[in-house]
Amino acid sequence: MRISVTIITLNEERNIARCIDSVLSFADEIIVMDAGSNDNTVNLCKARGVTVVFQPWLGYGAQKNKVNALATSEMILSLDADEAVTESFKKKPLRNKAAR
Repeated sequence: MRISVTIITLNEERNIARCIDSVLSFADEIIVMDAGSNDNTVNLCKARGVTVVFQPWLGYGAQKNKVNALATSEMILSLDADEAVTESFKKKPLRNKAAR
């Protein structure tokens, strides 16, 4: 089962690298929806090879829904830029449980 990771951002250069790096090993696709950052957020995302789209801020829920609608996988992990997946989470058999 494929997994898409979606992340919304606005000026998250302090957090975004850690967030993306925490999911690179298992995500089939990573989509970052940026609301107009004027720091290094977008460059950090692009350097990691993730898809970056621009969307002016719609509000938290609407922004999350908009980025999730872009995901192409059967499963979506929606993260905030200041979150990161732990090593113990990565060891859990997500794909096996989802396939049941």
